[in-house]
Amino acid sequence: MFTLIKGAEIYAPGEAGVRDVLLAGEKIAKIAEKIDFPAGLGLEVVEAKGQFLTPGLIDLHVHIIGGGGE
Repeated sequence: MFTLIKGAEIYAPGEAGVRDVLLAGEKIAKIAEKIDFPAGLGLEVVEAKGQFLTPGLIDLHVHIIGGGGE
């Protein structure tokens, strides 16, 4: 399954401008100003104009002994 995120403002980690991001499964396959994808290959398109995207960000924040009122 391929997912194309179109027109997002990319921060990776610095500002990269408006770009398209192609995902192949759960992996980032390509980041470019404009990505054209062949028809008929099971593509899901997500319009992200005006949204921020930080591809590859890993959140390492954890509460080892609890927290958050739990």
